[in-house]
Amino acid sequence: MILIFDGNAKEAVRMFPANINVAALLSLAGFGSEKTKVRIVADPNTDKNTHVIEVKGKFGRITITVENVPDQNNPKTSRLAILSAIECLRGICSDDVRIGT
Repeated sequence: MILIFDGNAKEAVRMFPANINVAALLSLAGFGSEKTKVRIVADPNTDKNTHVIEVKGKFGRITITVENVPDQNNPKTSRLAILSAIECLRGICSDDVRIGT
C-alpha cells in the first residue's frame, strides 16, 4: 500500500474533492472537518474501494470496514453509491410522505 494523504477532512476535501465524500459526510456528522482524521492509501492488490471508519471515545472504540464494488458502467464510483442515489430520487419522486426516514 502507498500512503497518498494523511491529514484532516478539511484538507482532504480541498485536495481530493472527487474522492472524499465519505470523509466529508463523517466530518459533518461528527466533530467537524478539522478534527476528523483522514488517511488515503492506494492498494494495487485490491479491486474494491475500501473505507475503514474508526470512532474512539470514552465508551471504547468502533471500527467499521466497507468494501465497495465498483459499478460496471462507471468504475470510478461504487455500485452502492448508485443504488443510494436511486433510492434517494425514488423517495423524492414518491407520492408517499415519509417522515423520519
